[in-house]
Amino acid sequence: MASVIRGLIEYNGIDNCTKNNMKNFRQINYESTFCVPCQKPDIEQIVKVYADTDIVKYEIIKTPIGISLEGQKVTGFKLLVCGDINYKIQYVADEPTQSVHTFHQSIPFCGYIVLPEKFNPGSYINPSALIEDISVEQMDSRCVYSNITLLLVTDISC
Repeated sequence: MASVIRGLIEYNGIDNCTKNNMKNFRQINYESTFCVPCQKPDIEQIVKVYADTDIVKYEIIKTPIGISLEGQKVTGFKLLVCGDINYKIQYVADEPTQSVHTFHQSIPFCGYIVLPEKFNPGSYINPSALIEDISVEQMDSRCVYSNITLLLVTDISC
């Protein structure tokens, strides 16, 4: 996992492995807004953002075969992947002592991957959700806006 610094904020959890010959993948983007829990002090400055993903469940879904309006070839099977994006936000409090605090937030995600034309429903499937990019912005003293780009990938073996 990589650590990237942008605009005085350190982002941790971005996947830095380049995948070659990916055949079964889908990129998705999630925007969310969340607030500091009421027992925590206000935000003056966000310092660090940690993020990771957990896949909660996945399911093979039978779909029609054809070409979608966007031009994507639909093969008859999709893999529905559901999980959580887990954030840990570290910030400097807006108070005279400027103490550092952390709060956690989990955001659910769900996306699909079109499976290959000759997919065998009895195949072993190993999905993963990789974080390609994270961006957060302080909206006010209590709330944070987040934008994250995920790459859903699945390995299929007979």
